[in-house]
Amino acid sequence: MRKTFTTIALFAVLGSLAVSCQKENIIDETSIVAENGKVYTVSYTVDSVTHQLTLIGDEAWHDFMNRMFALAEEGYEVSFRNEETASRIVSTKEVVTYSTKDRDKAYAWAEAMIDEGYTVTISFDKKTGVYTCEALK
Repeated sequence: MRKTFTTIALFAVLGSLAVSCQKENIIDETSIVAENGKVYTVSYTVDSVTHQLTLIGDEAWHDFMNRMFALAEEGYEVSFRNEETASRIVSTKEVVTYSTKDRDKAYAWAEAMIDEGYTVTISFDKKTGVYTCEALK
């Protein structure tokens, strides 16, 4: 009886240790996406320094876009792309340029080009107030 009890107790301890070693997701990523919207993996460059960022939801995306335009207005040259849309598109080395004094039009143009898989570069001329946007595929 003592051997049976010891064997069962040993298996119970080893079983609980095996369960505790299993990998568990602390945060269910699918619920985050469902609650907050689309996930954006963004590569961006500010004055030749490259960064990568993951944004969750459209609000985070729009905050990011507004920050890029603010940096351009401060005199930085910024470029960015959405890795998800860029990876689906075959690179053709096509360049499209757009200039405007209207920030909202430049913003909408940049967002549309990002959705089409382009890498967008934005610069702002403080003297003329012109946004120059360049999209490269």
